[in-house]
Amino acid sequence: MADVLMTLGDIRFSVAEGAYQSLNRELEVMTAKIARAGRQSARQTLGLDETVDIEGVCYPGQRHARDRVESFRLAAREQKPLMLTDGTGKVWGLFVIEGVSERGSAFLSNGVAQRQDFRIRLGAYGEDAA
Repeated sequence: MADVLMTLGDIRFSVAEGAYQSLNRELEVMTAKIARAGRQSARQTLGLDETVDIEGVCYPGQRHARDRVESFRLAAREQKPLMLTDGTGKVWGLFVIEGVSERGSAFLSNGVAQRQDFRIRLGAYGEDAA
């Protein structure tokens, strides 16, 4: 399993099964602006919103390539939080799939794309109150 870059639930991103080309992680601090008479506005922190974007390319010659993007869609439809872990064993936490996009190119005469670019947008699943 040395070639595993990341796992999202049962979905593996690895050199052999379709590596991703880019990973973008963003943390937004959500605040509310509170106007105050005669003074500068105050800010109240409402919470944090962490997102991860994973972009990659699948080729039909790769193992499981044709079903890859569909497996992302199936996981997204389940709307369940999935554990995100990287290849070093670091646990990033629970994330939900917020969106999946795909772009096919280099089509064969039967309409099968020889290249599938994909993007998965993940949102951190905050812990529930105890």
